Amino acid sequence: MPMVDFSAVLNSDAQRVWSVVKQFGEIHKWHPSIAESSIEGGGPDGSVACVRKLTLTDGAVVRERLLSVDDRALTLSYCIEEAPLPLDNYVATVRLVAITGQEQTLVTWSACFDLQEPNTAEHYQALIRSLIVDGHKGLQSLLTQ
Repeated sequence: MPMVDFSAVLNSDAQRVWSVVKQFGEIHKWHPSIAESSIEGGGPDGSVACVRKLTLTDGAVVRERLLSVDDRALTLSYCIEEAPLPLDNYVATVRLVAITGQEQTLVTWSACFDLQEPNTAEHYQALIRSLIVDGHKGLQSLLTQ
């Protein structure tokens, strides 16, 4: 099972970062690859099992289900329900750690998935990593406004 991990520091306190990240249906506000996002069915944003619909900048649609949210540990996990990618069992986790005595937060992004097509691991690991890095940069940009 291929995995992608990325960790970096955001120049903002952990509670402020968490207030943005845990708004599961609002990712379009900070991720440059996502043109629109919303919670399906009108349910509450951020509740476990809610599904967000993402329309990417290229018009593709992705549906993701929120698997867990832990306000105390500043962690959330989600899976892809539907996407135009030859991947199965995609699960991603975002973890925040406050850096003591500073207005900074360590963010760890991780994703694992199964491949439908053999010998494509490097390609899809690079693609997922690129999406994570772009999201991280977009989040930092939003937080510094």
